[in-house]
Amino acid sequence: MTEQDVPAGRDALILSQWNTGGVRLAAEALRAEGYRPVLVSALADDRNRDACAAHLLIDWDAADPDAELGRLEAALTAAGVRPVAVVNMMEALIPWQVRLSRHFGLPGGEASREVLLSKAELRQAMAAAGLSKLPWLAGSAAALDPAAVDFFPAVAKPSRQSGASRHVRLVRDAASLRAHLAAIGDALGPGTEVIVEQFIDGPEFSVDGPVTDGRFHGLVVFEKTEHDEELLHDAGLSVSPPQDPVVVSGAQRLTGAVSEMCRHIGFTSGWLHVEGRALPDGTAELVEINPRPGGGTHVPAIRHLTGIDPVSALVRMALPEGWELPADGPQGPAQGRDLVGSVPVDARAVGRVSARADRDELLAVPGVFDGYVIDGYRVESLDAENFFAQAVFTAADVAGLRAVADEVRRVVRFDVTDD
Repeated sequence: MTEQDVPAGRDALILSQWNTGGVRLAAEALRAEGYRPVLVSALADDRNRDACAAHLLIDWDAADPDAELGRLEAALTAAGVRPVAVVNMMEALIPWQVRLSRHFGLPGGEASREVLLSKAELRQAMAAAGLSKLPWLAGSAAALDPAAVDFFPAVAKPSRQSGASRHVRLVRDAASLRAHLAAIGDALGPGTEVIVEQFIDGPEFSVDGPVTDGRFHGLVVFEKTEHDEELLHDAGLSVSPPQDPVVVSGAQRLTGAVSEMCRHIGFTSGWLHVEGRALPDGTAELVEINPRPGGGTHVPAIRHLTGIDPVSALVRMALPEGWELPADGPQGPAQGRDLVGSVPVDARAVGRVSARADRDELLAVPGVFDGYVIDGYRVESLDAENFFAQAVFTAADVAGLRAVADEVRRVVRFDVTDD
């Protein structure tokens, strides 16, 4: 079926910001279901526009969102686009996903998504459901009182946007918290909602999976064996399935807690990337929830481990037909087969990254089955993860995974220049 053969009324909007949002993967998944992908972004020269049948512009930061919505609707009408779905894989655009979905009467406008928008509201929901006792406080960067925090060390971060661990900081006393609140206020505005929560001292892990009928299915767990505990950035080798029994138990317990939270707030359908920390008693505490598949190489890793394509699943959840977990469950490699590992390459200097390797050279490393290299990646700030390359691979044991990770780092050499 060509683009011209797609029947009227089968247009799906893909929301994108900063040339990101999994546009090409989402467009491919939509076409596979017989829908026409329509890109909605703020960039006239969006590098993903050629992957979609149409491209419409919007000002995501418009002072009057209602007026901007009206302008977009007029542009949709002029282009002959009648959306029947809104696909979004970016936290920053969830408010627009909700606004557009409600306006057109489509899935994605549920009030529960607004809870997931705010780390403070999510903490409140977890506490109200009896699922967390972690101490925390929230308020604006200007108004939050460091003297009111009595649970140091703590983690301070924007409540609504902290992708790539941007502006996330470990603070050990009121003075360092005050300085970080001032930095957030300078960067994002003094009215920015900030959450301060007790630091969870335990190994960090992630859980990915779909929510169907209000139940979270934790399909893939990655143990972050080399997490940067000072910067609170992902770093080094992550391993799936986890090998630490404390992480195994904690991931199981947290999966159940997230399911209960979904029922509590009425979140019935979607895909979640959950981050948590395991405690010595086998329990776990939530770090945060992202209502989309994990980034980087999580998508190919999930596909390899389960046989389920998370982008396709998320896209189909947004469509009128919906999506359900296959009756026979995930169909990934049999138990006891090779472990899966992933490793990012992080540029720790401001400037333009010149990579001296490409994706083909990365894939030539024995064991690597997917990955990416972004030559020309621009590092704007060291206050965020700056992964310009990442690989996902297999090996028989953790020692084998570490050997592959070392080879990936050896192959992906790079320079950072000021230009």
